[in-house]
Amino acid sequence: MSNNHDGKHSSKKMSALAAKVLHDKTSEKKAKSLAGSVLSQAETHADDHASDPDSGRLHK
Repeated sequence: MSNNHDGKHSSKKMSALAAKVLHDKTSEKKAKSLAGSVLSQAETHADDHASDPDSGRLHK
């Protein structure tokens, strides 16, 4: 089974769980800190274009 995950980004499942922890008013401070770390490593659409020198430019 092929896995294209490079290990540098959090999975969608982990990101969803982290978001729930952050929104849960009963979550402990340490849990919220860890959840924030997970989300900071989450792969986003913006990450796809961060290293693209043409991002933000209109193509004709």
